[in-house]
Amino acid sequence: MMRVHFIGIGGVGVSALAEIALARGDIVSGSDRSSNAITERLALRGAHVSIGHSRDLIRQIRPDLVVYSAAIAETNPERQAAAVLGIPSMSRAQYLGMLMDQAPSPRIAIAGTHGKTTTTCMVGAALVHLGYDPTVLIGGDFAPFGGNTRIGTGPFVTEACEAFRSFLDLRADIAVVTNVETDHLDCYGDMAGVLNAFQAFVGGIREGGTLVLWADDPHAGRLRAVAASHGLRALGYGIGQGSDRAIWAENVRETPAGVAAAMFAVPDECDSGAEPGSGADTGRALGELAMRVPGGHNILNALAALGVATACGADISAAIEGLRGFGGVERRFEVLGTKNGVAVVDDYAHHPTEIAATISAARGAYPGRRLIAVFQPHLYSRTRDLLEGFALALAKADCVIVAGIYAAREEPIPGVGPTLLAGRIARAAPDMTVLVEPDKASIPDAVRTIARPGDVLLILGAGDIRQAGEAFLSGGHIAEKGGPAA
Repeated sequence: MMRVHFIGIGGVGVSALAEIALARGDIVSGSDRSSNAITERLALRGAHVSIGHSRDLIRQIRPDLVVYSAAIAETNPERQAAAVLGIPSMSRAQYLGMLMDQAPSPRIAIAGTHGKTTTTCMVGAALVHLGYDPTVLIGGDFAPFGGNTRIGTGPFVTEACEAFRSFLDLRADIAVVTNVETDHLDCYGDMAGVLNAFQAFVGGIREGGTLVLWADDPHAGRLRAVAASHGLRALGYGIGQGSDRAIWAENVRETPAGVAAAMFAVPDECDSGAEPGSGADTGRALGELAMRVPGGHNILNALAALGVATACGADISAAIEGLRGFGGVERRFEVLGTKNGVAVVDDYAHHPTEIAATISAARGAYPGRRLIAVFQPHLYSRTRDLLEGFALALAKADCVIVAGIYAAREEPIPGVGPTLLAGRIARAAPDMTVLVEPDKASIPDAVRTIARPGDVLLILGAGDIRQAGEAFLSGGHIAEKGGPAA
């Protein structure tokens, strides 16, 4: 039994580790700058949670180990107190890597620029259905697990985030790479730096392990080459059959309830673990998969999960049963409700590719309805680095409201703000209504000036913009005639 103190315990990533520490029988304490539903949940489960950071807290608790989130700087008073007292400290990623090393195999890590949280939930749901009793760490709340963590006795499944190079502290038996795109340039500098980090992640897969990857990613060949050089098995997946994929989907379509597809695999891959392209001319039909979430990208996420099941040697048709009816994760195309005929959907999308996918999914889920996108940019550096991509993605909506930038760990960058992004959107779509609302509290009223019954309000961003959607739902009336046309 250890006394473990978590700085930033109210965050999604650190709280999941605190849950595991509690399950291990450790004495858990933690601190954060404000309380939230997560801190309240941990307190009910036995953690001692303090609001605010203080040197005295470390002196009083005298933990055996201090774990801190990536957002906690070296100047944090609790980190400083631990250093003075000689108390060992490690980052969240290092602690996660330690837990993973101690966990039973297979140890499974889900990486990629997009889709990590949903894919991790799908892997967990499939393995639970298959009877594996996994431990699962998720970057969002998943209703069937009662939160962002599931504690089990079997495989260890976690998201592997590339931010701050965190995923390089993880050594998996089975690793998924959903995609590799430009992001986190504040850390990596350029796309070459991003790709190098993913190659290092693949190179860190344990001996005899498996890489599961999206076959159509532009960088899939580079990742396969790394896997081959380390003697690893590589399982590709994608839409449509090909010699570079072991499992694939066909007839992907939106349904009134969500998205569906027919699933196939290379027969030898399912039966004996042979590499794809082993001579099978036709696929083995695995069954129809229908999920209660929209968007073809979710079929790709499901294929990644089925690739993990394949790597585990599981019955893939049974794994499909575990995904059938999958209803999604908090803040991933989550329908919050309807107000005066306007449906409100909240989504964590904070990268151009994610925004475009969410808007496309909304077009499929709500055909013929006007889409109003409220976007809160996340980080000044990401807004600057991906400005044109954001503009083109948001131009796919019918109206856009740009909120103030959620700074998170950053200081403002001169000249980078919501007005800059709004101007680029207007350039990409000159006839579109584009509003700037730096004050989040003003957004519900701004929506009411342009919304019409029948519209869909998309709340987009990784910060606290969900609050604007919730405030809109609890607010006043929308005029029947609504605002100006898109």
